[in-house]
Amino acid sequence: MDATMGQALEPLFTTDDAGRVTSWGESAARLFGRSADAALGEQVVEAVRGADGTLRVVLRSEAEGGGWEVFPGDGADHAADDGAADGDVEGPLVRALFSVSQLGLLVVDRDLRLIRVSAAAGSMHGSASEELLGRRLDEVYRLADPVGDLAAARSVLETGTSVFSRLVTVLGAGGYRQHYSVSAFRLRRADGEVIGLAMTVLDVTRRERDAERTATVSRVRERVGRSLQVMETCQDLADALSPGFADLVVVSLIDQVAGGDYPPLRPVDTEQLLLRRAALRTTGPPDPDLAVGGLEAVRGESSYVRALLESRPVLLRSGRDGRLSDTPERENSLRAAGAHSMIVASLTVRGRVLGLVRMFRRGRSEPYTLPDLQAVESAVAHAALCLDNARRAAHDRALASTVHRRLLPRPPGVRLGIDTAYVALSPTADSGTWFDVVPLSGARCGLVVGEVSGAGMPSVAAMGHVRTALRALAGLELQPDELLARLSDTLTQLAHEWTGVAVSGDLALTAGCVYALYDPIARTCSVACAGQPAPRLIGSDGRIERIDAPVGPRLGAPDSTPFAMATSSVGDGATLILASDELDPALSQEVVDRLLAVYSTARELADGMFTRLAADPRHKGTALLARTRPLPTDRTSVWDLPSEDRAVSDARRLTRRWLTERPGPPSADALDSAELLVSELVTNAVRYGTPPIMLRLILDRSLTIEVTDSGATTPNLRHARVTDEGGRGLFIVSRLTEKWGTRQSSTGKTIWAEQSWPEE
Repeated sequence: MDATMGQALEPLFTTDDAGRVTSWGESAARLFGRSADAALGEQVVEAVRGADGTLRVVLRSEAEGGGWEVFPGDGADHAADDGAADGDVEGPLVRALFSVSQLGLLVVDRDLRLIRVSAAAGSMHGSASEELLGRRLDEVYRLADPVGDLAAARSVLETGTSVFSRLVTVLGAGGYRQHYSVSAFRLRRADGEVIGLAMTVLDVTRRERDAERTATVSRVRERVGRSLQVMETCQDLADALSPGFADLVVVSLIDQVAGGDYPPLRPVDTEQLLLRRAALRTTGPPDPDLAVGGLEAVRGESSYVRALLESRPVLLRSGRDGRLSDTPERENSLRAAGAHSMIVASLTVRGRVLGLVRMFRRGRSEPYTLPDLQAVESAVAHAALCLDNARRAAHDRALASTVHRRLLPRPPGVRLGIDTAYVALSPTADSGTWFDVVPLSGARCGLVVGEVSGAGMPSVAAMGHVRTALRALAGLELQPDELLARLSDTLTQLAHEWTGVAVSGDLALTAGCVYALYDPIARTCSVACAGQPAPRLIGSDGRIERIDAPVGPRLGAPDSTPFAMATSSVGDGATLILASDELDPALSQEVVDRLLAVYSTARELADGMFTRLAADPRHKGTALLARTRPLPTDRTSVWDLPSEDRAVSDARRLTRRWLTERPGPPSADALDSAELLVSELVTNAVRYGTPPIMLRLILDRSLTIEVTDSGATTPNLRHARVTDEGGRGLFIVSRLTEKWGTRQSSTGKTIWAEQSWPEE
């Protein structure tokens, strides 16, 4: 008796919820004549086919792993001991599976019509098992994919290859989706005739909905945060939530956050708070009441207030006792759209509130349930962090853009002999690009277009350093090639000082620059290039040619190749275009011809270029335009002077006569100062210079006095002692002028001085 009880406590075999054999004891092997290797993994009906005897089926709890334990029935244990199989096990087992088992069982004929339905399967359908008999599968169940599901069943009938754990979605009561794990295998008589299919059905709706929530959170984490643009991040969040988790998503930012200000700290004052819609995604027709950019008050909606103050998602359902909005008009609009449930979640990070996210389900979508709130909380926490990062980046870009604009020169305008303007296509707010027009002595000017590697505040700061250094070097009257060489050394030194400060990732601190020195009196343009294309020169006849200046290495680059300079003659009415390497390819002959045929001034030409090229997003970059003009004959005068003492008096006389013969004669003080400057500069040339000596006067916004001789010796300013008889000439010059200096040329030197001159 003890032995019998011991056998009764040991199951013959166990199965999982789907009816597959998970363990197979020695008693089962003797009773059914099948080894464990052959039985494991088979459906229970197949494993015990052809055996006799009765079996007892016991349901296991979830803690025990679910499924069933199968024990020998009355007399079966003795049959196993005797090696006989006289009992009928198949009949009782099948009856138990169809009446007691929680696993849904369906048997269909070759036309896929139901001929037997277990009690569990009928309960899943919500009908008695007898009511389902005789009807085809797609007539009983509203299959989401009827074509694919029926094709899979027919394939099992035709091929005999069983299908295990196929996910079948059914539209249940109310149109809500139910998910089932279905396994199907073919049934045959002893003579091999196919009589139909047996199917096991397991409700996995909860599992699939959990998987959908997990997939939603993963989708948000994957898609949101790829951009550092605030509005784009909001739209990425809406796109990640709908479709899939919501039929309608509205992302709203607190108005001050949408405007670029800091988000308020919790707890927020909801009475005065306004929300601005930043992103929208819907699976249905758009709602005009939810247009992006619209404003709505927080105080009118209790769900908004709860979500903002509690910082946790709020679930609302419409129905007899539930509403989605406190505003009757909005409630009616939502109900008309079929919305039946809503989740409101605040976008909160680091104690600051950025906005709200509203998710709606409507129509036949399943209403939101409490487990959905946990998924929403995880998703919006990630989205809020990404939005705050985008907001911080936008703040940094705005700051860098402000600094960039402050560091750039005022818009260039008309100067003596040249008219300048610039055009910028799709510039980034935090880039290190710049242009400049540097006024120089003798009515000359330096034209510059450049860019510093990288982006952000470090790049903008480096641009400010480089631009300041360039203007200082240009003031030393250096030739373009020598100027770029010294500027490159300056940038290299700056990079060493900034060691450890990343400009943009792993990029080194380098700069591209093209510098053109235009002389309207000599009508020449000298150019040197560092990593940027040489300027284009458009003659008065419209023909385009590129100034033949070799492109040297970028400023600050390890390449030590020396910079080269090229000088080209520039006639009146010509146009110089200094373009960055991004914009240069867009300036074709056809584009320039059309523009020159319409526009005459540099400003008009720049505006026309912007209008023509800005429509194509591929066109980017900066260009500086300069149109040459003939010098007015009454604005400059040149005299050759003898290399003797009388040259000083001649120079004073010529200067006074030229200045007084002009319309609106100058004041006596201005005229006396001009005579004194001319006297001192000519005296210096006569005493210390080398003939020939030339005096040139240029009248623009100021009066420029230039004295040229062929000597190479540069004069130095010194402070004479009281007892000295001379040595005060350049000191007097420095006191009377705004600025003065010396520039060298291949034929000698020129000493120049600029005196302020009253406007006519």
